[in-house]
Amino acid sequence: MKSDNCFIIAGKLIFILLFPLLFSCSKSDSSTPAQPPPPPPPPPPVLTGEIYYGGDNVDAPTLNAGRYEAAARYTKEKIATRVGKTIKEIRFYTAAKPDSVKVKLYAPSTSTAPGDLLYSADVTGALESNKWNTHLLTKAITLKNEDIWLSIEFKLPGSLKTIGCDPGPALTDGDWLLSSMDGLWTPFNKRPGSPSINWNIRLFVDL
Repeated sequence: MKSDNCFIIAGKLIFILLFPLLFSCSKSDSSTPAQPPPPPPPPPPVLTGEIYYGGDNVDAPTLNAGRYEAAARYTKEKIATRVGKTIKEIRFYTAAKPDSVKVKLYAPSTSTAPGDLLYSADVTGALESNKWNTHLLTKAITLKNEDIWLSIEFKLPGSLKTIGCDPGPALTDGDWLLSSMDGLWTPFNKRPGSPSINWNIRLFVDL
């Protein structure tokens, strides 16, 4: 009997010694909840062939008689995802029809004026009033890792609303204007009495 008692007592001692360890392991396992899976990455941005500043056409500012160029400077950062693409067409909104209209593309020079003329086309004969006009390029112009300027040159016989604009506010490089009255490239909103808008002139490239 003594021998049996010894075994029973030894068994109890072993259980008493192991019980805290078993409880500790069980507690440790239960205190670490399963981690949820990480969320899926966001979808890549949708790349379109349209390059422009501002929004929908709402009006056209009145300009006095003279020759002008309404332009947008597309920086290399603005066109970065489309470098190597070919410009397919130019679109611009015209309110009243001026005496003459040309679409132009310029190489870069400085941040405040374009450089060499890359492309020019007289579109006066095809121009329609109060609508978006489209010009298909007749010469391949490929976007490089550098600025490019899009300009609409027009001549007014008197005070007239011609090149369309959005409601603003003006975005950097979206409202350049060259006037024959001073020969200066100036953001339109910096000219005295001029509203803060962006020209409705746009580039389209083949993707």
